[in-house]
Amino acid sequence: MKVKRDQVTGLALILVGIVFAVLISQFKTPFTPEYPGPKLLPGIAVFGLIVCGAGVFVKGCLQKEADTPVLTGKGLIRVLITFAVLCLYILGMKFLGFLIVTPFIVFGITTYFAKASSVETKLWVRIVFSLAVTFVIWGMYVVLFGMTLPEGLLFG
Repeated sequence: MKVKRDQVTGLALILVGIVFAVLISQFKTPFTPEYPGPKLLPGIAVFGLIVCGAGVFVKGCLQKEADTPVLTGKGLIRVLITFAVLCLYILGMKFLGFLIVTPFIVFGITTYFAKASSVETKLWVRIVFSLAVTFVIWGMYVVLFGMTLPEGLLFG
């Protein structure tokens, strides 16, 4: 039996979901109806990753036609660069905080993927998008849910 791209992708999503589930289970804040705490949104994302991963895996098992390779060399490099940027994002939030690091990371990732795409996006659109994403997430967490986001060791 030949392993198909959807099977590999599905298993990867499931494994990432399980790893994140283990990580968020280590949060010390209890989950209560009055204050769902920092586990709620990542928990929803983990559930989505696992369910979607299972769906993609099953689709790959049921698929009859030939499949394309899982990742080419360039695709693997893009995945590794994106992973490295996300690691830098976590480290950056620890020292500089969410509001300072997020717009730069979002801008960097959107610029990186825009250069790999055939669709051209203007600089000002990526800047506005980066700021909008940052403030929408900040607004959801801080204003809507009353939670805090990392302020960073240098400013906190």
